[in-house]
Amino acid sequence: MIAAGFTVWETTHFQGPFVFESITRSVLNTQLYLAVSALTTLCLAAVVSERERAAEALRASRARLVETTDTERRRLEHNLHDGAQQRLTGLAVHLSLAAERARQEPDEAGVLIENLEAELSLAIDELRELAHGIHPPMLTNLGLAYTIRNLAARSPVEVELLELPSRRLDDTVEATAYYVVAEAITNAQKHARASSIRVRVADGAGSLLVEIVDDGAGGAAESSGLGLGGLRDRVEAIGGTFEADSPAGRGTRVTAVIPARA
Repeated sequence: MIAAGFTVWETTHFQGPFVFESITRSVLNTQLYLAVSALTTLCLAAVVSERERAAEALRASRARLVETTDTERRRLEHNLHDGAQQRLTGLAVHLSLAAERARQEPDEAGVLIENLEAELSLAIDELRELAHGIHPPMLTNLGLAYTIRNLAARSPVEVELLELPSRRLDDTVEATAYYVVAEAITNAQKHARASSIRVRVADGAGSLLVEIVDDGAGGAAESSGLGLGGLRDRVEAIGGTFEADSPAGRGTRVTAVIPARA
């Protein structure tokens, strides 16, 4: 605005670079300069506004990740204390009592051991349930492609693997891609009642494309509690993009583009 004001002032006083012998030419050149300046300023303002919105979205995403992490930690602590820890503590007491009783009545040792074995199996099942969703060791040891193949093989719904990466990627990239695939497959099985699922994990130039498509009921939304919001936060936290397209009755397509490095 200040530059435009100076330009108009100097041109009307026959000074500056836009003054010519023809008044018409002076006016046209001045107007052209003002139009270009205004357009440039509008483009710059749009870019700045977009960057501010992206920064705000990233701050909100990080805040949600921190809150989710803290909530998950408290949930694990609560479940470990009230579930597996109590069961293991009770198992230790029963072992002590069983040892004492076995010394007094050796014939009942077999029955006591069978009962303790059943309690131990329950404790193992509880720990396995708590560990569900935690970073799988297979991903670290054998890589993303092998882990996804194993995930597809264990799925009760047919999973067609269209493409998988042929190289190992950064641990964070592989973990993020794995959780996107695992969550999308779980949603398709439990909530969308899908009969087939297609998975594509394409390793491109500097990015990893993760795409999961199912033929289920659709209608999934990030606010529906299906974990899509958490996936968006996880992907965007490392500079990626996330999109979930789920029209009612037409299946769901989950797409994530993740910056990738070997």
